[in-house]
Amino acid sequence: MTGVKPDMKHEVSQQWIDQAQAGDAMAFRQIVLHYAKAVNALAYRYTKDVHLAEDIAQDTFIKAHQALNRYQSEAKFSTWLLRITTNTSIDYLRKANRQMAMSLDCEDGQIDVPVSGGEDQVALQDSLGHAMNRLTDVERLAITMKHHQGYSIAETAAKLNLNDNACKQTIFRAVRKLRQQLLTEVSA
Repeated sequence: MTGVKPDMKHEVSQQWIDQAQAGDAMAFRQIVLHYAKAVNALAYRYTKDVHLAEDIAQDTFIKAHQALNRYQSEAKFSTWLLRITTNTSIDYLRKANRQMAMSLDCEDGQIDVPVSGGEDQVALQDSLGHAMNRLTDVERLAITMKHHQGYSIAETAAKLNLNDNACKQTIFRAVRKLRQQLLTEVSA
């Protein structure tokens, strides 16, 4: 199972970054155009909602623009930008979970798989998407951060406000659910 590997084969030009840091709006626009698809894809992976992913992408680029002077060229720009995307996605999901919990209180009282062709691969992608949708938000975030974005257990736990053991259990539970769901769909 592979994670979203957005079109990051080519980093944005350091010249664009330098110009954007100096206040050149057109240079920042080039950066946005270069990374828009990758940022949207990652936000969608977290939310499974096209409109929410677009909102997150927009907020990501606003935050990136505001923090551009803090970017240090020793790190890959794509890594820096996708971390902002991940943090923004987590913030949105936390906010949505709080709102849902509050509304319940009031009432009471697809991981993308690269497809190079073939029906089997399309079916696998669909099955994986359905299985990911059945995970809780925390399970989906944990497994995406750990296995697809390369976060460590400690980093994933910190972002999700879990202790390391709870994070490991969440990932284990998510993998078990995915495996069970995929086995059920494959044998059907």
